[in-house]
Order: sequence, then structure tokens, then C-alpha cells
Amino acid sequence: MEINKVFFLLLNSIDMCQAISVGIFLFALNRKKNNSLFLLGIFLMVSGLSSLSDIFEVFSLYVNNKYLKVLSFNFLWLMPTLLYLYVERVSIEKIKSKTYLLLIPGIFDFLLNIGLIFFPIKIYQTVHNSLIYGLFELCGFIYLCVLIPIIYKKIVRHSKILKNQYSSIENRELKWLLVVIQLLVILFLFGLISTIFFPGFISELILSLLGLFITFWIAYNGLSQQTSINLSVVKTLKSKESKIQSIDTEESLNKEQELIEEKTDKYEEIFNKVEELLREEKLYLNPDLTVAIIANKIGEHPRTVSRSINIISHENFNRFINKYRVEEAKELFKTKEKEHLNIEGIGIEAGFNSNSAFYTAFKKELNLTPLQFLKTTKSGK
Repeated sequence: MEINKVFFLLLNSIDMCQAISVGIFLFALNRKKNNSLFLLGIFLMVSGLSSLSDIFEVFSLYVNNKYLKVLSFNFLWLMPTLLYLYVERVSIEKIKSKTYLLLIPGIFDFLLNIGLIFFPIKIYQTVHNSLIYGLFELCGFIYLCVLIPIIYKKIVRHSKILKNQYSSIENRELKWLLVVIQLLVILFLFGLISTIFFPGFISELILSLLGLFITFWIAYNGLSQQTSINLSVVKTLKSKESKIQSIDTEESLNKEQELIEEKTDKYEEIFNKVEELLREEKLYLNPDLTVAIIANKIGEHPRTVSRSINIISHENFNRFINKYRVEEAKELFKTKEKEHLNIEGIGIEAGFNSNSAFYTAFKKELNLTPLQFLKTTKSGK
């Protein structure tokens, strides 16, 4: 074999083995019936199988097998659907059970390709070269282009809701998956451009290494990803505003204005209760603090508490709580009794569940890192 072919065969084999082995490992972890892990495991296994086409292409040059020259797996229908279902089940938004039906075209495509292996090569080639199959693949590509932006928006919505319900969002956000989507788009565009304008060893190397990194990135972050529960999902009653008839009379407008003012007063009252509770009990020191815990203590609905914080403080719940934690950390830095603690220890004492979360919140509030603040404090003494 040529050295280039051997090198790419090695990279594709590593990529395939990495994806399939981690996928199998996620299946083993699925004893608790965690559907998100199950779906991510399938996604990684399918991703690994997609490397078979490149591996077969190398072997077809040296092994006399008629199927190796034509056998291919692109999973245009299956992979984006698995990714969508994974995001749906790991995110905070409501799960729609019927979305599993989206798997049907992808499963059909996979079984068709497997089934055709047992037929003569002419039938295999006839089906793949037919207009109907070509249109089916084109629809798969269009489906991929439509579903990826939907997944992207779903992740953004998940992050927004999450920050209004959880004080610690590390390993709950799906920002790593946004990176995956961006890299997949780059991979596709670069592959298309390089094939047309500068095909060769360098472009193939970049594509292979990028694909290998994407698989590693999914496996690494997927294992630490936590499923989030929507803490505000309950049966809601009709709001007072809906009781007002939409008629253009002065009386109805006055009633509507009174309800708005009444609601604003209610939000201020709840917000004051929250602040008083945080000051007295220092609940923010609990890294697992959620809006539901606070709501339970003051006897209000989590959604109402979250809304009150949004309207009165103009901040989401996550940043609102982190402000208290940053202030606590500042006091700990200034307290001589805590001098034996390192910066990470200060962050944990203040209620942060990780060093990265501590640094991010501290930098956002003070435009200084904890280390810079500590140096400033010492130099001011």
C-alpha cells in the first residue's frame, strides 16, 4: 500500500473504533434506562460505521471484492435524527414521544443498504443509480440542512430556560454540542471546497483529523452531560388578563392597567422575599440550589419566582444567584481566617461547584479573575 493510503486507513480505523467502543460503553451505562445515553451511544456507533466507506475505498484497491468498490454508508437521514432525539431527551424542554417516527426513513435507508449486499452486484448498482434512490438521498440532504438549524435553536432555548431555573449549569448546558454542529458545518464546507479546488493529501489530512476530533469531543462531553428537568412544568390556570374582554372601552383598558400594576407589585413582593431568604439563610452556598427550592420555601410557584427575578433584577436566576456567590467569595478573600484556602477552595466555599464556573462568574461580575482580585486586595492593604 502507498504510505498515504496506510496513514488515512489508520486514522479512519481509529475514528471508527473510538466511536463504536464509546457507543458500546454508553449502552453498558444504560442500565438506568437513560434514553439520552442510549441515543448518544447509537449516534456514535452510526458515526463510526460511516467511516467504513473510506476504509472500504482503500481496501478495494488491493482486495478483489466487487462490493468493496460500491459499498457506502452516508446516514444522511439517520445521524441528524439521532442527534435531534438526543438533544430533545437531554434538554429541559418537553419531550414529544412521536418524534421517534423521524427514525423511520433513516432505518429504512440503513436496512436497504444492508439488504442489497445479499443481492447480485448489478441489482445493488441499479438501485443506487436509480432516479428514485437519488431523489431519496437528495431529500435526506435537504432534511439534514433543515434539522441542523432546528437542533441549534433548541439548544439555545435549553440554555435560556436552564439559566432561569438552576444556579449551577455546568454539565447541564449543551454548548459543547453547538461546537459540534459548527465543526460539522465546517467539515462539510471544507470537504466540498477542497474536493473542487485543492484535492490532495493536506486537505484529506485536515478532514480526517477534524472528524477524529469531533468524535472525541462528542464522546468526552456526552459522558459528563447531565439531563435537566423543567422545574416549572405544571398545569397552568388561565391568567387574569384572559378574563378581560378585548373590547375598545375605557373601562376594559383601565381594568387591564390595574391588573398589570397588581402583577408588578406581586413580583416586587416575591423578589423581596427571595432576597430576604438569601440573606438570612445563605441558600446560595448550596451549589445545587434551584429556583424550585426557593419557591418551596416562600410558598410560591417556581415560574412566578423566576419571572419575578427576571422582571425586577433584569437578570436570569443563574446570574442573580452567582452575584451573591461572588460577593461571598470577595469577603472570603478578605478574611484572614480563610487564607489557608486556595482560589478553588474559596470558590467551593462560596457555593460554586467548579473552578471554571467560579472564574467565569467572577470575571463577568468584576471584570477581574479571582487571582487578579486577590493581588489587588493584597496590594491595597
